[in-house]
Amino acid sequence: MCVAGIAAFAQNPTTTVTANNCSVFRNFNTSDEGFSSPSIYSDANDVSFNWNQSLGAEVESSGLATRNGSLISPIYNLTGQGQATIGFRYAAPIGTQYRVRIISGVSNPPLEILATTANGPVYNNLPSTSGNICLQLFDLDLIAGGQIRFEFTFRVVNQPGIDVIFDDLAISVQGGPLPVTFEGFVARKLDNGSLKLLWNVGDEINVKGYDVEVSNNGKDFTTTGYVTATGKSVYSLNYTDKLNGTVYFRIKNIDFDGKTKYSAIIRIFSKETSLSRIELYPVPAQDMVTVQHNLSSERATITLYSNDGKLIMQKLVLPNTLQTQLNISNVNGGLYIVRYDDGNGTIESKNLYKN
Repeated sequence: MCVAGIAAFAQNPTTTVTANNCSVFRNFNTSDEGFSSPSIYSDANDVSFNWNQSLGAEVESSGLATRNGSLISPIYNLTGQGQATIGFRYAAPIGTQYRVRIISGVSNPPLEILATTANGPVYNNLPSTSGNICLQLFDLDLIAGGQIRFEFTFRVVNQPGIDVIFDDLAISVQGGPLPVTFEGFVARKLDNGSLKLLWNVGDEINVKGYDVEVSNNGKDFTTTGYVTATGKSVYSLNYTDKLNGTVYFRIKNIDFDGKTKYSAIIRIFSKETSLSRIELYPVPAQDMVTVQHNLSSERATITLYSNDGKLIMQKLVLPNTLQTQLNISNVNGGLYIVRYDDGNGTIESKNLYKN
């Protein structure tokens, strides 16, 4: 969605001055760095930027004589109180104009414009056909620690056939909040004896990819595979090594800032091993609890009861899996009972304590 169509201005004006302390934060050498270009256009002059792998830059290459193109960043955390430094490298047709806006990171419209270079002229001229811009924006609406996005807009008038190139972003921000929420992680046994590891994610912002890690003791992990983030809600990886005893798995999220976050750990037993009872971990639990069980049927269910027998939640178990994760973040602390029905007449229960 085009940000310009739904944004509202903040109360305080922005003062913009030239700066000289820009250092590259995103170089676009290996990916689009989580940037997007509006996909719903307001008129025929609106065009899109696309990441060009060979150039290692964001490029608008429509070749139209007159055009407007915007780039919108992922969410970052602002570090400075009342100010922000913004810079970029560019190549563009002669006479190209630009505008930079800092927009609230809140996802629901209207999106508030916190600061803008367009307090005077709506657009400013680029100094030349190529070079670097380094600016400092001062605005009382910029709050340290606030979640923000950056919007860069370029306007070309009567200059056909020449690309607009955007590269080497410089901004005074931190990498933002941890960019993904792990909502579930399970292993499913395939007919050939291998495992299919599946994980659900939410809030996937600025994510580069996922390392799948394996361990024989639950403490020392090594990477067994990598999956590139593509904006999906469910990812998977097949694990084909022979199982020997108990094997542990976890997922490591990697964002473009190098920050990481881990999923819960799941345990897989070898073919020769079966559980006599369900197992729960971690205990005590806080947000997520994993229920380890024997290979599930299509009718298996897990039910959570309070200590006095009140039904709290019930969940269908994914067929042919060996564990199921329950999100208990909204459940009050105390003692609960987890009940596993395998769908074939066997019912097992175990106490769970939540902090």
